[in-house]
Amino acid sequence: MSRLGLRLAACLLNISEARRKYIVENIAEAALLDKNGQKHPEVTVLNIFSDQDYNRSVITIAASVDKLGSAVLAACLEAFRAIDMEVQEGIHPCLGAVDLIPIYPLSGVGVEE
Repeated sequence: MSRLGLRLAACLLNISEARRKYIVENIAEAALLDKNGQKHPEVTVLNIFSDQDYNRSVITIAASVDKLGSAVLAACLEAFRAIDMEVQEGIHPCLGAVDLIPIYPLSGVGVEE
């Protein structure tokens, strides 16, 4: 446990969209909301990095370990809904609307969790 008692982790969610900012922002926003559309107090988006040429964005989502999975899942579902891979183009090869979901421990939690 950290001295604040928080068990925190972060996900650097890689999505195949950068050119339509509103879509990237909607995906990030989806991570912040619970099923009732209320803001999760234990979830935040720390950063959004978008590369126009690659047409790819990385959304950094930080949350308590208990909330991170549902926050990332909500963002992924929005990405799958909003990004049409039939028309997506960019110089970076991509596997799908969501390419990579790396999760890193931040505080009070180990890599094995």
